[in-house]
Amino acid sequence: MPANARRFLRRSSLLLFLAVPFTASGAQQSGALRGVITDSSTRLPVGDVTVAVRGTTRGAISDANGRYSIAGLPPGPQVIVVQRVGYTPRTLDVQLSAASTTELDVMLVVAAQVITPVVVSATRELQRRTEASATIDVLDGAAMREARAAHPAALVSRIPGVHVSQLSGEGHSTAIRQPITTKPLYLYLEDGVPTRSTGFFNHNALYEVNLPQAGGLEVLKGPGTALYGSDAIGGVINALTRPAPASPTVDLALEAGDYGYRRFLATGGFSPGSQGLRMDLNVTKADGFKRDAPYERTSATVRHDLATSKGIAFRTVLSGSSVDQRDVVALNASNFGTRPNLNLSPIAFRDVQALRWSTAVEVDRGATSISLTPFARHNVLGLLPNWQLTFNPEVWDTRNDSYGLLARVRRDLTPMRTRVIAGVDVDYSPGSVLIEGITPRSAGNDNAWTTYTKGAVHYDYDVTYRQASPYLHVEVSPIARARLDVGLRYDNSSYAYDTHLPVLQTGRFRVPADTSLRFSRWSPKVGLTVDVTPQLNVHASWRQGFRAPAQGQLFQQGANLNTTGLDPVTATSRELGVRGVLGHRVLYSVAWYDMRVENDILSILDATGTSTSSNAGATRHHGIESALGALLVPSVRVDLAWSTATQRYVNWVIPVQRHNVSYGGRTIEQAPHTLGNALVTWTPAILRGGRLAVEWSHTGRYYMDPENTHRYDGFQLWTLHGNWHVRGAEIFARVVNLDDRKYAEIATYDAFNRERFTPGSPRMVYAGARWTWQR
Repeated sequence: MPANARRFLRRSSLLLFLAVPFTASGAQQSGALRGVITDSSTRLPVGDVTVAVRGTTRGAISDANGRYSIAGLPPGPQVIVVQRVGYTPRTLDVQLSAASTTELDVMLVVAAQVITPVVVSATRELQRRTEASATIDVLDGAAMREARAAHPAALVSRIPGVHVSQLSGEGHSTAIRQPITTKPLYLYLEDGVPTRSTGFFNHNALYEVNLPQAGGLEVLKGPGTALYGSDAIGGVINALTRPAPASPTVDLALEAGDYGYRRFLATGGFSPGSQGLRMDLNVTKADGFKRDAPYERTSATVRHDLATSKGIAFRTVLSGSSVDQRDVVALNASNFGTRPNLNLSPIAFRDVQALRWSTAVEVDRGATSISLTPFARHNVLGLLPNWQLTFNPEVWDTRNDSYGLLARVRRDLTPMRTRVIAGVDVDYSPGSVLIEGITPRSAGNDNAWTTYTKGAVHYDYDVTYRQASPYLHVEVSPIARARLDVGLRYDNSSYAYDTHLPVLQTGRFRVPADTSLRFSRWSPKVGLTVDVTPQLNVHASWRQGFRAPAQGQLFQQGANLNTTGLDPVTATSRELGVRGVLGHRVLYSVAWYDMRVENDILSILDATGTSTSSNAGATRHHGIESALGALLVPSVRVDLAWSTATQRYVNWVIPVQRHNVSYGGRTIEQAPHTLGNALVTWTPAILRGGRLAVEWSHTGRYYMDPENTHRYDGFQLWTLHGNWHVRGAEIFARVVNLDDRKYAEIATYDAFNRERFTPGSPRMVYAGARWTWQR
């Protein structure tokens, strides 16, 4: 086990000892719910079913025997939602009694892919999806674990309009209503808590989350609701953890694949009375199909739930990852065509440590709910950027600790089913940055960079990011079938920057003077949903978003005349959509959006290798996203996702070599015009709950440069999945890139590097087995 992984596990053990004490509280004054979930046709138990209590964050997931249990629920009427991919969701009204357990067994009917009836990410608690005026797409935990993806790209491509490119290891860049980019335009959450501070954004944030063992993934597209502030322009990605199993359970999985890939997954837990504990461990290693590009990760998640006799619920989550990988520089056209496995940058590395703790305290008092979530984060990133080796070779060391609080109160009122949510997000994040220049040395016939020596220090500073953002969200139903929501958020953030180097205002590595910066903005939102019929829902919204510049954009000045004067990025989005069902066999959703982004921050690399950054005007992004799930026969299901987008520069003027260049009217580079995914699943009885599936994914053409002189035609990939349950075990396999297609994950062009391609993976075969023990 690498040293970083050992340090991570030691810190996790200490925090767990301090933060997750077991409390012998009973639930005498509160109610409890338990039961068994079965398939209506086979009468067999169904595992991985989510059982949720609407209007709270409480819920459970059924175990392999279909059993679930939820303790510490307020007595009285409750609405229970039961859902799992491949079954018709059910909504049930139950009456809970104090100091007793209510039995609720549920039978599910096989149906098309579930369009999840309840979501968390709109209001930070379970809410009917048809009452959310924003588009929120969901991958449920069962589907994520069935996919057994080796990279997040293989998961999120199933969501219409969402694209993740696979870089080295589990590195990635994202496109949600935006071009493929590494810009800080997305907000990444775990159980509603940001995984990183706004000031220390990392576009690779998904590798800091244990996705293979998550309880689900929700993607809110476009600017966030009033409950989310800076970062949430392109979208919000919220990974959900899993609660403890109803009975003592241990689940182990081993997997191996081509190019030295191997993965060990272990999870287990139990629920003694009014509390529950689950622990997850993910150890993954791979040599990689590119030369000298190994990858290792160790991730762990610990979740403890406690319900007291006074109806107070605690959810403590401790999670983190240690990632150690070698990054590979993109190739020119010649090498991409003949030697896609070539690694010209074996010295490039990425050393990541991420550790997070949060405890959500939820108090329900009838019509009033109070939620307090203190959190702490520790992030370390050591990096030798491969993409800078040709023009600005450096090594980075970035460290950041965060302490914060998410506070929220919700009040339900009788007139017009009014709901008022008020809250404030507070974040205090001190950090440091050390960037040193290096001199790389090449060797061998390929002139690959194999060694380097350190040179001058380019940047060495401390910076503290502070945020205090109050918000107000109101929902009303002026008529029975309509739901109107209005929100307003005030983002108030600041930086305190202190350099350890002399101020320098000449050359390629200018150092700004000590300074304090403040950014603030009001962001209004309004939305409407209407149930036209019980099977058809229409939604519309108008939302504004805001993004303060990241610390690296502000204080790593480079050759720019001024970066501390950069303005925040703002966005205004309109959206209109429909979602519904046709009988019991077809579910669909369609959304149209139009978003204008202003003051976007653009970095240009000119022919001399000098990079300049500036606020560069406005861009427009509009398109249509659609999804369809159809049950052709009880054992065959088809799921389709398709989107088309047009993304253009509206007013985009930048200085290049002392001349202003305008890109107004041109198409934004790395912005695929179309994205698509199709999944056909067959579940024959002979596989005993297993399935065979074939998946097709498509990335359309796009321009490689803002001048629109170079174009990449895109690509499509085929994947086969299969699993079989036999004698208490599960055997699974998949084949990725079935026809061994040669393709580029990202294709770019600039005046200095010319054409550059990041090769995609060749055909790869994976296989493994899973064992479950349950008492």
